[in-house]
Amino acid sequence: MREESMVKVLAVVMISIALSWVICSRDRAEKGRKCGNDRQRYLPYLAGYLLPLFLVVVAGLSMVCYGIQVTAQMTLSMCFRIFVHISIYYAMLILVLRFLRRHIRARTCAMLWLIPTSLYFTEESWMEVSKPLLVIHMPEKMAWVLFFLWMLGFSVVLIWKFISHVSFRSHILRDAVTVTDPAILELWQREIERAQIREPKFKLVVSPKTTTPLSIGLFGSTTQVVLPKRSYTSEELMLIFRHEIIHIGRKDAWAKFFLVFCTAMCWFNPLMWIAMRKSAEDLELSCDETVLLDSDDETRYQYAELILDTAGDERGFTTCLSASVSAVRYRLKNIAKPQKRSSGAMTVGVIFFVLCMSYGYVALTYGRSTGDEVIFQSRDSKTCTLKYATEEDDLNVITYACKDRAAFHEYMSKLSMEQLTGNYSFTGDGRQIELVYQTPEGILCIDLSDHGIKLVPLYGEKRAISHYYLREGVNWEYLDTLLVPSVFQEGAVCKDGMFQIMSI
Repeated sequence: MREESMVKVLAVVMISIALSWVICSRDRAEKGRKCGNDRQRYLPYLAGYLLPLFLVVVAGLSMVCYGIQVTAQMTLSMCFRIFVHISIYYAMLILVLRFLRRHIRARTCAMLWLIPTSLYFTEESWMEVSKPLLVIHMPEKMAWVLFFLWMLGFSVVLIWKFISHVSFRSHILRDAVTVTDPAILELWQREIERAQIREPKFKLVVSPKTTTPLSIGLFGSTTQVVLPKRSYTSEELMLIFRHEIIHIGRKDAWAKFFLVFCTAMCWFNPLMWIAMRKSAEDLELSCDETVLLDSDDETRYQYAELILDTAGDERGFTTCLSASVSAVRYRLKNIAKPQKRSSGAMTVGVIFFVLCMSYGYVALTYGRSTGDEVIFQSRDSKTCTLKYATEEDDLNVITYACKDRAAFHEYMSKLSMEQLTGNYSFTGDGRQIELVYQTPEGILCIDLSDHGIKLVPLYGEKRAISHYYLREGVNWEYLDTLLVPSVFQEGAVCKDGMFQIMSI
């Protein structure tokens, strides 16, 4: 195994172990077994905003540093890979969901829907894939037309969901009033203290526009727990408050935002709409499970009756006690007859490892250009000079001399190159040489391998690295007639100091 691969595997293993530990730690905290005075009892497993925030920040920085064209290419590259990966992941998760629900806890099932938010790890340089296993070729015009249509659909779905959220929030809170009943506020404060939430910013209100208790809002200062305008017993209020405080502590509204974001990315994939609905069910099942930890049968039946008696509506990034009629039967079954299940910590660690290690093996190429257009920008061969070429073997770095610069320039100019999504080292894909050119703008480094070519400009402020795919591959037999080792004795240096063999 190459050193780069070992670093990647070890890093992902460590993160997988950390995720498994988080599940165990959160489980102990929610059971009250490891919850100090300064530690909140209910905490999120994964932050749903991580991947969307990463994509926005990267696109913004790219726009500032490289301009519109490079940003568009980078966005297409990242979105294609993420789209492919989350589509496959959620399709497989839907297939095995029934099995998982039977064997691991609902809290862990809910976390499985959020694992793709950690895919931003895969964009790091140490997560670079050697080469794609499947390459999808597409004409350039078709690629950009489809990308535009995808962006249009993504924007429409995301804007629609945001408008729906704002409209629903406005409707619910229009006539809402702050709760002032001392008895209700005492129960409310008791549950906040039980959850060990310090300085809570969310509010408790009553609204005539809702029929089910719910919490609405993404940020702490804007989140409100809304009660319908009806009477509840003290026991019912305790269960309602605990349910909503668990949702708020775990930041389940952000979890719903992430699933909406993923659905917008895969808006034309019907499985993603199913996944969004299934994830909402698991968030509620998870909350039920935590509310009823160590509860007796009487409390369970009371909670079940409360759910049956509290059908309602939820839209946007909202969590509520009872919204989905289709999920009520399954929820009631788990409430009345809870089954002993494993924590699922190891399952999450393994799934995260597989998800990260399999990322990037499907690539898209689009457009066809020649080396003359991309590398030399259709300039005269005399303006771009090959300074040297090097190749690594197991023991040495070999520097080559070019016997026929005109023939070598002609070969490089005729290379058929396709824009490649993703970052690939192409190590292990046969031979790989590094070419260093002196161009009018400055030094240009080129990594040439069997089916890939990477351009690294070492000049100017906008040094965007470009990756291209060589569908026909490299004719190494022909290049070996043009490039020969400048010396054959290890450590020797020729007179001009340009061509040498250096020991590693």
